[in-house]
Amino acid sequence: MLALVLRPSSTLLGSSRQAHRASLRAERLKALWQIARAVKGTVSLLVGSVADLLLLCGLPLAYLFSAYLVLDLPARWFAHRDAYGKLGALLFLTSAALAFVGIARAAQNAPPIAPVRPKFAKAMLGLSWVAALLCTIGDLAS
Repeated sequence: MLALVLRPSSTLLGSSRQAHRASLRAERLKALWQIARAVKGTVSLLVGSVADLLLLCGLPLAYLFSAYLVLDLPARWFAHRDAYGKLGALLFLTSAALAFVGIARAAQNAPPIAPVRPKFAKAMLGLSWVAALLCTIGDLAS
């Protein structure tokens, strides 16, 4: 004789195939999201490190070039020399803004971007202005 066997069909039971497939799908999706988060974190860390490196290397040079352009462009205008036309005015405004930021940071005793002491950073900022003045005098003399 064949006896009737009751089998569970509820999705609440862990022994059903449908529940097993659903949990497998959920685990795969969870693993995929974890990989996506790890990639996002790595890319974010890499972009932040590159930005820090560019600021570390580029900002002192930008302060030097801005000091030179703030002094040289008006000197060229007063000497009736070519000062790059309208581009010169834009260069002057951006370099004046950057020079103002550098001087304001030094006046507020803000910590420097580079890993140096604040006193050294202020001395280098002052020397960049002296070098810019010498380069401007040399440019007008030629």
